Amino acid sequence: PMTTISFALPKATHVQLRVYDLRGQLVATLADETLTAGEHQSVWTGRDDAGRQTASGMYVYRLIADGQALRRKMLLLK
Repeated sequence: PMTTISFALPKATHVQLRVYDLRGQLVATLADETLTAGEHQSVWTGRDDAGRQTASGMYVYRLIADGQALRRKMLLLK
């Protein structure tokens, strides 16, 4: 199982992209770096930061860039 998260940046900025379970626990950090302006994609393979496969279910990703935060739900199916 995997999902691709696509986003665009109007200018170069520091980006944090993290995946959380529905209890609010951090599952995985997909990006924590400065990225250039333009289109970007990040792939989550359904694994946590320790490399363990996570359970099927609902997850939330949170993208923070340029002082703004975006939150979206996603469903991981196996």
